[in-house]
Amino acid sequence: MKKLLAILLSMCMILAMASCGDPTKPGNNDNPGSTGNGDPASGAGSDPIYIGCILPMSGSSAYDGESAMNGAKAAAKYINDNGGILGGRTIELVIEDSATDPDTAASAAEKLINSDHVSALIGGFNSSCTAAVMPIAAQYGVPLVTAIATSAKLTEEGNEWFFRAVGISSLYISSFAEKVINEIGGKNIAYIYENGDWGLGSVTAFQQCVEGLGGTTLTTQVVNSTDADLYTQLTAIKNANPDAVYAVSNLANAVRIAQQAKELGITCPIIGEGAWASGDFLTQAGDAAEGIYGMVEYLPDIDTELNPMFTQLYGEITNGKSPDKYAACDFNAVLVMANAIDKAGSTDAAAIRDALRETDMTIVTGNIKFDAKGQGYGFETFLSKNENGAAICAGSAIVSTN
Repeated sequence: MKKLLAILLSMCMILAMASCGDPTKPGNNDNPGSTGNGDPASGAGSDPIYIGCILPMSGSSAYDGESAMNGAKAAAKYINDNGGILGGRTIELVIEDSATDPDTAASAAEKLINSDHVSALIGGFNSSCTAAVMPIAAQYGVPLVTAIATSAKLTEEGNEWFFRAVGISSLYISSFAEKVINEIGGKNIAYIYENGDWGLGSVTAFQQCVEGLGGTTLTTQVVNSTDADLYTQLTAIKNANPDAVYAVSNLANAVRIAQQAKELGITCPIIGEGAWASGDFLTQAGDAAEGIYGMVEYLPDIDTELNPMFTQLYGEITNGKSPDKYAACDFNAVLVMANAIDKAGSTDAAAIRDALRETDMTIVTGNIKFDAKGQGYGFETFLSKNENGAAICAGSAIVSTN
């Protein structure tokens, strides 16, 4: 009898320990807003605050996703090394792979919310994946900040949980189109873009600006993110004899466009939105990157208050790499979200959302606020030109929602 009682007591202790789990790990907290220590909304306690990041860690945008991840990690390190938020609690990132696929991104959001119990979401990365994540954030009432997606229609959805800490294609284009047309490219334009909401939206906005300035569209070519051979599309562009090519692409196709265009003897200026100024593009495209212009959210040599700290910190965690726009954008987004959580005074989702609406803070590219639709504004955007293996600043503008 004593032996049986001892066995039963041992089993009860094991079951009790298993039911509690490790309170410092995501997925062991039944209340997404709970601190694991006292009042769920109080912010008291010392448990980490989990923020979910949805990024393309595999597939054609994996290089860009890695830069974004390292930018997010740099922000978390900066915050944690400077005392954390909510009275000393640290930020811990929970990273999920979108594989640049909307369905995968949606599944990642479900996991982060329901299994990892994150307090907030960063990402979606590209516009199509972000669009897939937005209704899930709204369904569960979880604040979502996108760092990269620039499709204009995302902020037209009326999603009260969605905020964009980056400009949109049309804002960049309206800032630089006249300079591109009058000083760089001429008015007869050929277009090539990566299939998806972002590429189509950017090309459409640029076409409207060009036509408003008296320009014409000669040809429009579409490529898929997994295409390796772009010679058919680029040959059509060469045969159209444009004054300039407007190209929209993330890293993999940007390298292919640059290299294959050079092989085909396309010598007119290439101007675009995407990875055209990133360090990985400059390295992988080599000589083919020379002379290409980009409308970009960040350049490593910009003169802003936080950029020296950011470039140093990013170099430390990447063994000396220089940050690109993807790194800077996710760094900014994590800073913005952490600031909102701290300002909210808790991990309560509605309080974080309301604090995001009141954002007025310094990020790497300047100051940021959000308008009534959740669109960020007030920071700088840049026109770059690749010269001697580096992206240099050829112009800048303040992102406005007017």
